[in-house]
Amino acid sequence: MANRRIAVAIVEPLYEMNIGYVARAMKNFGLNELYIVNPRCEIGETTRMYASHAQDIIDNIVIVDSFSQLVSEFGLIAGTTGKIPKRLTPVRRYITAPHFAEILSNFTGNILIVLGREDIGLKNDELELCDVVVTIEASQHYPILNISHAAAIIFYEIFKRSKTEKLGTLMKLPSRKEKELLLDLIEKSLKLQGKKEEFVSRAILRIKRLIGECPFSEQDVRLLLGIIRNLYEKASENTKDKSL
Repeated sequence: MANRRIAVAIVEPLYEMNIGYVARAMKNFGLNELYIVNPRCEIGETTRMYASHAQDIIDNIVIVDSFSQLVSEFGLIAGTTGKIPKRLTPVRRYITAPHFAEILSNFTGNILIVLGREDIGLKNDELELCDVVVTIEASQHYPILNISHAAAIIFYEIFKRSKTEKLGTLMKLPSRKEKELLLDLIEKSLKLQGKKEEFVSRAILRIKRLIGECPFSEQDVRLLLGIIRNLYEKASENTKDKSL
């Protein structure tokens, strides 16, 4: 898939079967890098049985203690949810799987797809770490899919869209560090204007989602970083002058 690294993380899985099925779906659609966050089950023979011909993915699973350990490695992190609120919030502002696949088709870089727990999904603080939140359109009477089924649909959409990519037009995703520098500078600018903490935190999350959903390229983020840094420095100087 072009010069693009797409990894998958399952957060606190309960059942070996689902780990195996996710690995099998990854193999079906050309993915091979799987992280397991704080598993609540063994990863043994049952996992291997359901993984079928994806034994190499099982052999190379990386286990980590928390989702936050993975964040710095990836320029774009996509959480997943089956819970679509009646009123959109900054935390649960979502895009569909085809939209997500379209975004990826325009960029190179490191991407992580995060699958939530079988019982409660991803928590709000985990969703806040994500740049985008992906959902799969399903019947409103029962919209929650098994994680392996949801994963297979997302992987398929990415695989299908990759077949129509024009390699010469791909842009590079910004690094996690560049995004954090930009968001940190925007946060400082808002605080310099005297904005309340609640407003600032909501604004930063909305901007983070905007950057993820568009998404911005590495050049876009660097341009914005330069502009906002200049504005912040001038605003800081004016504030100092007024205090003299």
